[in-house]
Amino acid sequence: MKTFDLKGSKRENIGSKFAKEIRKAGNVPAVVYGNGTENINFVVSAKELKGAIITPEVYIVNLNIDGKVIPSVIKDVDFHPVTDEVVHIDFYAIKEDKELIVKLPIEVVGHAPGVKAGGKLIISSRKLKSKGLPANLPDRVVVSVETLELDKAIKVGDLKFDNFEIVDPKDMLVCRVKTTRAAQAAARAAEDDGKKKKKK
Repeated sequence: MKTFDLKGSKRENIGSKFAKEIRKAGNVPAVVYGNGTENINFVVSAKELKGAIITPEVYIVNLNIDGKVIPSVIKDVDFHPVTDEVVHIDFYAIKEDKELIVKLPIEVVGHAPGVKAGGKLIISSRKLKSKGLPANLPDRVVVSVETLELDKAIKVGDLKFDNFEIVDPKDMLVCRVKTTRAAQAAARAAEDDGKKKKKK
């Protein structure tokens, strides 16, 4: 996984009143917890934070809170219902020797035979819940469709990786090739041609 460096400062005052003041100053109230780390309330720059949020990428965020660096992942983000600005963010501290579960984006690669035959590739899942040591988790889950025929699908149970695993339900649909009207027409035309040749 890629890393993202983010600086923060501890805050002692907690509550909606102080949170409003923090946001007015262009910052976001935050907390980091987990893996034996004490809960630390802090603030981060809203501008700097955008780089870790407005992206399809999933990062290991190296939080530098008053000089103390804590590797973490974003656990939860609260957005303002009208402005979509971040109003609060939770981070979860991680350790190199402990497995981590994160949702990683999918990258579909290859050319599906079913698409070449006139079908349409439908991607049902954009992210997959992945489990592994931080060093073994990739930037994204690569899914090959090189053998995907018409009306066939790839499910979570079909995916196998060496250093990490997908923990979503095995019957969860990842992608499929749907038969289109054009493909159906082509198939009927090919079948009719075959029948005509046999008659001759």
